[in-house]
Amino acid sequence: MFGFFKRKRHASFSPEVQVLWSEVEKFRVRYRGSGRSNERAFDDAAEEIFATLIAQGSFAADLIIKRGWSVADATHMMIAEHVSAEILSGKLHSYRGILNDKGNAYLKLFKVCTEKMISSGRIPAQESYAGMREFEQEIAAIG
Repeated sequence: MFGFFKRKRHASFSPEVQVLWSEVEKFRVRYRGSGRSNERAFDDAAEEIFATLIAQGSFAADLIIKRGWSVADATHMMIAEHVSAEILSGKLHSYRGILNDKGNAYLKLFKVCTEKMISSGRIPAQESYAGMREFEQEIAAIG
């Protein structure tokens, strides 16, 4: 009558964005219990990933439909890419080569997602472990 309780219309998202976001939420549930700082870091990363999915929805469709990635692998890749970019920005370092609490939580999240992609067969184990060592060397040089 007065318009106080009108429902807001939300933008509709593509099915690919919806399933990716659903998988991020499933990952959040499975990641609970890994420590408060780790959970808080994941919440921050998930928020940024969702904003990226909204802005670049075609990326989700390309990854899942055109490239044939599974939803779980696509989710793990997006999380790993986001947290690695944040770590390499240098904003999460306390000192040169030393990550702060959020940086350490992001590094753990990166390793968990990489391990998930290795176990699914999406990326080869030997190349991944070599890549992780290089990544840790880059972290040591930044800050």
